[in-house]
Formats: sequence, C-alpha cells, structure tokens
Amino acid sequence: MDPRFKEVLEEARRRVDDYKKLGVNPLALATGCAVKVDLERVVYPALSRLKRTLRGNVEIAPREDADLIEAPKGGVEVVRKIYPLENPESMNESEVRELSGSHVIVLIQVHQRHAFDEESFYARIAPFYKRLERSGGKFYIGKGHSIVTPFEGDEFILMDFVRVSGEEPDGFTAVNNDTIHIIDPTADPTDYRQVAGALNNSLNDVYVMGATEDVTIAPVVNAPTEEVREMLEANVERYSREFGAKVLPLARPKRGRLLLGATVMAFTDRTPPIFYDRVKPGDKVLVTRPIGELAPINVFLAAVMDDRVVDDLEEYGISGEEVLEAKEKAFNTIAKSNREAGRVIAKYLPRYGEEFRDGEHIYATIDVTGPGVYVVWELAMNAKAHIKLWEIPLLYPKFSRYATDRYLMLNATAGTNGAFIILAPDSIAESIVKDLRALGYPASVIGEVVDVGSPRVEAPKELAEYVADKRVLEKFTLMGS
Repeated sequence: MDPRFKEVLEEARRRVDDYKKLGVNPLALATGCAVKVDLERVVYPALSRLKRTLRGNVEIAPREDADLIEAPKGGVEVVRKIYPLENPESMNESEVRELSGSHVIVLIQVHQRHAFDEESFYARIAPFYKRLERSGGKFYIGKGHSIVTPFEGDEFILMDFVRVSGEEPDGFTAVNNDTIHIIDPTADPTDYRQVAGALNNSLNDVYVMGATEDVTIAPVVNAPTEEVREMLEANVERYSREFGAKVLPLARPKRGRLLLGATVMAFTDRTPPIFYDRVKPGDKVLVTRPIGELAPINVFLAAVMDDRVVDDLEEYGISGEEVLEAKEKAFNTIAKSNREAGRVIAKYLPRYGEEFRDGEHIYATIDVTGPGVYVVWELAMNAKAHIKLWEIPLLYPKFSRYATDRYLMLNATAGTNGAFIILAPDSIAESIVKDLRALGYPASVIGEVVDVGSPRVEAPKELAEYVADKRVLEKFTLMGS
C-alpha cells in the first residue's frame, strides 16, 4: 500500500471515530444526495396517492427543480414550522390556517425503517398533509425534499410557508430546499467545503432556472454539540458574505444529529426555462461540465471501511495517489458555486412579460445531481421528446466504472451540486457553450432531439458500465448493444 495513502486512510478512520464520539456514525450517513429517499420507488408513488386523497385546497406541484413564484423582487417572506414526524397532532390547524395562500416548501427526515417502502413512507407523511387540508386554508406544496436517518427519534417535518406581498410582480422568485447530512464523511464536519457544498447543492436548483439575484438562505443546520453547530453556523455566515446573500434567522431543527442545507430563494426578471412544448427535432442537449462527482468520494469511503478495497483498487489499476487526488478534486468541485452558469442561462431567456422567441431562447434546463444521467429521461418525459445522447461525459470515468462494478453505487453518474443539462435550439447552442467556457465551465453539446411526440432516450452502450440500477437503465435505449 502506498505509504501516503495508508496515512490518509488512518487519519480518515480517526475522523470516523471522532464522529462516533459526537453520537454520529458517518458511515451510516450516505454522502451527498445519496441520502435522499428514493424518488421513483417511494416518493413519487406516495405523492401520487396523496394527490388522489386530498380534496383540493392542498395542491402538490409537479416535479420541477424549484418552486417558481411570480412576485416582486424582495416581495416574499418565509414562516417556518417544524414538527416531530411521530406526532401529527403537534400541527396546530388554526395556526397554519392563518398562513393560507402560501407556497409550502417541505423537508422530511424519516427513519430508514420507513424510507424504502412506499406504503410505510406514505403512512408517515400523510397525516400532516391531511391536517393541513383540514385547517381550511389553501396551500400549494411547491417543493419537497425527503432524507433518510439511521437514528430513531430524529424524524421531523419542516414546512417553510412562503408568502408573497400584494405588490405587482416583476419576475419570478425560485425557491428550493436541499438538506443533507454530510458531503465528505471522512473530512471534518466544520471544513468550510461541507457547508459550501450543501448550500451550493440547494441553490443549484434555483440557479438552473436562471434565478441568481437577491439570494436568500434559510439554513437547516444542526450538529451533535453546540460547539460544532456554532462553527457550522459561522460557515453559513461566511458563505453569505462571499456571495452577498441574506440569511433568514428562522428556527433550526432540534432533531437530526448532523444536518447541512437550507431553503433558498433567488429572483429573476426572466421567465424560467420550462418551454417544453416548443422543443423540436434538431435541438441540442448541452451540459455545463462532466458529471459524476460523487464516485471518487464513495470509492475513498469504501477504502476507509475495508483495507481489501485498497488491494482491489490496485489490481483494477487505480493507485492510492489517484484516489486521493480525485477525491480532493471532487470535494472542491462540489464546494464551487454554479451561480455564473445560472447567469448564462438567464441571458438566453425572455424577459418577464415578453414572448418566447424560437431560435433565441433556451427551452428547458435541469440539475444533474442525485439522479445523475436519469435527468435526461425526465427532460424527455416533460418535452415528449426522442433524445439521442452521443456521449456520457464523466468527471472520473474510471472511478464511476469501478464504483458500478463493485456495487458501491447504483448510479455512479450521480453527484452533489452537479452540472446543468440545457435543452436549446441549435442556433444558439454553440453560443451558450462559448459563454460557459469563457467562465471556466468545460461545457459541451452531448446530444440532440431526434423527434417529438413521445419520450425516448438513446444512449451509448457504455452507460451500463456506470449505472447498476436496472430501473434507471431501462429508461434508456442503449446503442450498439
């Protein structure tokens, strides 16, 4: 074993022991977006059932990267309510009735016992939606996020009620919540990159809509000790100063041993890119940079857990030095904001109140994070388009291949604070790529729309080398296989 690699592994193992002394087992907390409750198998079926159950005054939004609210700049306020998930009666119906008319951003942390079965997950969350309905108010569930905890007693539901002022709207406020446990569970939780990565991850879904101004952060931060929590809060303040963001002094969850994230908002004077019905054959699929930044972190974590992985890596042709270099680069990538990419997107959108112009404006965008390459299928579904991908651009193809071969990840194209996929007319595709590259993004055109009418995605056959999840692979037609 490489002496330096051995030294770093030993240090990482000491770090794991330090986490355990804080009452946290970082090896039980999946890295980054891997901590999400499975969308296809659990969340979406449960939400579909809820939609059929609710009578109408509580509406659940279709899946988008962010909730898009027509509003004046700076014309929204947030009221936060946090309830223990095991106690639906803790929601005061008359209290929430006063918030009628709000858009609601929901964060749920559910014990792993309820996170892998749609029936159990539904039974855990439905009572809160039903009490919201019984309050008599009208609510729009604009965005939801669900994460898994391995700890009993850490379950909660957080609802951020977003209210709009009565002034005339002059654009859109995009709102999102993304909360995780940790980015790199072998690094110190107070490393600034942990908080920066988590906040970037939440803001990504806002920036991808072209909303980059008047950034506001309502943190969701907790830690097992007051000292660590204060250091995390200080890192949130440092982040806000760096990006000129406003931090809202809202309640933090008292449950959840380690939480990093936020409900975030940003404003745009453009109309966000959800013009799916305008897509036509010949349009292009762009990516702001290669994807799959979680693969080397997961590979390193596997080596921390088991020395035999180190020997296996060497046999596979991956040195310890390569692992350390890739893992550090991945961590730094996650900690880097995509705000400038969002500004490029905004440049190619119609101003608020103006008409969409074919050949000049972007049709649609999506954040490539937890689902990885699967988001191309989501784009195809929304646009009813037949898309052909020419390549699967990966940051670390060797690591993604290894993570798939060894079943370390079901989808090694996944990431945290990931790249953006952009669906744009052929006439502006190269201009968008040029603008992104001028800002340091290694953007490229990776595919095109073949036809419209029904969703289909063709992809190179090597996609199967990076995705072990059959439910993801079955959405793609693999070429040459």
